[in-house]
Formats: sequence, structure tokens, C-alpha cells
Amino acid sequence: MENRVQYFNNLRAVACFLVILTHSAMPALNPAFGLFMMLFSFISSPSSELFVTLSSSLLAPTKLGMFEFYKKRFSKLLGPFIFWSLIILLIGYFNHSFTFAETITKLILLPIQPVTGVYWFIYVIIGLYFIIPILSPWLQKANKGELRFIISLWILTLILPYTNLIFNKEIYSITGSYYFITSYLGGFVGYLFLGVYLRKFPIHVKSKFALFYKLFPLFIGALLPYFYGYIFNREALDMVRENLSLSSAFLVTIIFTFFQNIQLNTLLEKLFNNIAKYSFGIYLIHIIVVRDIIWKVLENHRLPHPIIETPIIAIISLICSFLIVKILSLMPYSKYIIGV
Repeated sequence: MENRVQYFNNLRAVACFLVILTHSAMPALNPAFGLFMMLFSFISSPSSELFVTLSSSLLAPTKLGMFEFYKKRFSKLLGPFIFWSLIILLIGYFNHSFTFAETITKLILLPIQPVTGVYWFIYVIIGLYFIIPILSPWLQKANKGELRFIISLWILTLILPYTNLIFNKEIYSITGSYYFITSYLGGFVGYLFLGVYLRKFPIHVKSKFALFYKLFPLFIGALLPYFYGYIFNREALDMVRENLSLSSAFLVTIIFTFFQNIQLNTLLEKLFNNIAKYSFGIYLIHIIVVRDIIWKVLENHRLPHPIIETPIIAIISLICSFLIVKILSLMPYSKYIIGV
């Protein structure tokens, strides 16, 4: 049980860092740096999807009643989300990014539209929270073959957008098509099924070589569409970088399985446990740290190459975000601000 909890914490910490890495890359100083920007996009692409998969593996299936589940989950999520949404609106207003009218409009639209694009993930999680109690009775009884079948149908929805490239017109949207056979099995609910499957039926191996042998084909399958898009078709590159792409699903499976099969040293585990504990708060505030502090400092002091600049921004932002959240956690009622 202790090892199981540890790999969950490891995954949460890694996902947290990947989210920050995703948003750390400043506009490239030189078009020749495009390949490196693509590689960072590839490395960080499964960040939010990994969070969805991890949350699903922990929460589904639930034995709680529908409204009991909603009360427990939403009481932890909504307070911090609303608080930091208001902070972002205030920052945007006072630094003149938003007019007063735009600020009020964004506030009114908060129930259906995030105040910053980074917060789209919260809306996805809320949607999954709503559906978990509905799916749980089936998930409790589903066997390996049944889950594989449902996941296969979901993977089909991830493959279908590639037909757009073959026929040079939009046949199936990367974000889903309502009028299609598998539409109800598409979208982020697939990561829910994947999370449940990987927890119930983990891929355990006896050696690092066996782990490499199992995961390497998935890695190649995830990487090839990126190189194809970068070299031959930039429109395809935009598609494979989507959250609902086959590459993202493969990378989530690789990372999840990797941490199920390895044990980190004690010092690294302690570090990951601390990051995992405050990961929700870090997620909520990191965009303020990255865009309104670190980027502002570096505007006129850019580092020469993104392969140096982007990881440094991500690491500094993670440290700053962690320290802010850690300090806030010492305050009364901190769970309404950072969820802890």
C-alpha cells in the first residue's frame, strides 16, 4: 500500500512540473530554435492529461453516493479555484491587461469560461467529477477485456482526426464530433477509463530492460507524429500537440507505467511527496509566477537558447510556487485558498 501511494505521489509531482514546463517557454528568439521548442512541447504535452488519468485512477470507481461524492470533491476544488480566478482578474485589471468591462465580463462568464486559458483543466475535472458516480457501478464490475474494449473505442476517436490529413479536409474534429458513432466515448473520459485500467491491471515487469522493451514502441508511436508534423506538415503538428491526441495518450501510459515499476531514492521521494502535497495550489498559482514575475524579469535579459532558458524558468517557477503555497498553508483556512 505504501509503494502504491508513493507512485501516485511521484506521478502527481511529475505532472505538476510538466504543467509548469508547458507554460514556461517564452517566444523563440530565433526561428532556428523551432525544433527545440517542438521537443519541449513533446516532453510536456501529457502534463494535464496525466493529472486527469491520475485523478481518475484514485477516485473511480467511487463507493460514495452521488451527492456525497460531489460534496466531498467540489468542497476541495471550488474555493481555491474561485479565489485564484479572482486574483488573476485583479492582476489583469490593475496591469491594464483587461478593461473594467472585460474584467466584469470574465467574472460573469467564470462558470463556463476560465479567466485564463491555463485553467481549462479545472472545467474538465469538474465534468469528470460529475460523471464518476454515474460510471462507478460499471467500473466496479468491469473486467480487463471490457475495459480494453472501451479504451480501444476511445483510441479510435484519437486516430480518426488523422483522416483529415489523408483527405485534406476536416472529417473528424480533434476535439470530438457530436454526430459520430463513438462520440460518447471520446474526449477526456477516455483518460478516466485509462486511469482505472492502469490501476486495476498494471503492467508490471521484472527488469529495466523488460520495461524499456514494453514502453519503447509506445514512445516511438508518440514521437513520430511530432517529427512528421515538424518536417512535412505544420498543420499536423498543431493536431498532434492537442490534449486529445494519440501521442498524448501514449505518453501518459508510458509515464504512468514507468513510475509503477521503479522505486526512487529516499531523498527524491521526499521531494516528490512535498510537491505532490501542494500540487493543486502550485497548479493554480504557477501561471502568475511564470507570466507575471519570471517572464517580466527576463523580458530584457533573455537567455541565449530555449534548451537552457525554458527548464530554468520551469524550475525557478516551481520553487517559487512551492514556497508561496507552503507559506499560505500555514494560514488559517488555507484549504479554501490552496486546497490544503
